[in-house]
Amino acid sequence: MTPQDMDGILAQAANRTAPQSDNSAAIARAKASLPRSFGSVRPMRAAWAFVSLFVAAFAAVALCGAWALGVRGLPVLSLVQRAVIFSVVLAGACIAAVASVREMRPAGGTRSGPIALTIGILAPLVAFACLFQDYNFQNFVPEGVKCLLAGLACAVPAALLIALILRRGFILDYRAAGITAGTLAGLSGLGMLELHCPILNAPHIMFWHVAVVWVSGSGGWLAGWIAQKAKST
Repeated sequence: MTPQDMDGILAQAANRTAPQSDNSAAIARAKASLPRSFGSVRPMRAAWAFVSLFVAAFAAVALCGAWALGVRGLPVLSLVQRAVIFSVVLAGACIAAVASVREMRPAGGTRSGPIALTIGILAPLVAFACLFQDYNFQNFVPEGVKCLLAGLACAVPAALLIALILRRGFILDYRAAGITAGTLAGLSGLGMLELHCPILNAPHIMFWHVAVVWVSGSGGWLAGWIAQKAKST
C-alpha cells in the first residue's frame, strides 16, 4: 500500500463521518463570526521606556510628597547616609520597575514580584541597621504611626499612577502585577519619608518607614487578587 492509498482511505473516512454539506455549513458559520475588518494594533513601547516611566512615577510622587509635607529629613542626614539610603531605595525601585514591566508582557521574562518585594524590604533594613545606632524607643508608636500613615498616603497616588502605566500592557496575573506595583509604590512612600522625617532613631526607621513597603506590597497583592477574581467570574 502506497502513501497515496493511505491518503485516499483517510479522505473517504472523513467524507463518510462529516458530509461535505456539513463542512460547508461549518465553514460558512466560521466566516460569519469573523469581523469584517481588523483595526491596526499599536506595538508596545520598548521595555526600557516603561522602566523609565515607572521610575519617573516613583520619583515624582516621592519628591512631591516630601515637598508638600516639608523636607526636614534630608538636612539632618550626613553625606554618607544620603548616598547609601537613596542609592538603596532607588535600586529597589529599579528592580520593582523591571518586575512590573515583565508583568505587562506574556513573554516578558521571569516573574520576580516576590523577589522585588523581598529586596525592597530587606535592603533598606540592612542599610538602616548599619547607618543608625540610636535604639531609643521613646514615642515609638505615636511618631511611628504618623510616619506610616504619611508614607501610605504617598504610596496610594503612586500606586494609581503605576496602575495607569500597567494598563498599557497585557497582564495575565493581576496578583503578581499587584505585588510589583505595590512594592514600587511603597518604595516611593519610603523615599518620601527619608526626605521628610527628621527622626534618626533606628527602631523608628527600621520598623515604621520600612513597614510602608510591605504594607503597600501586601495591599497590591490583595488588590490584584480581587481583580483576578472579578476577571474570572
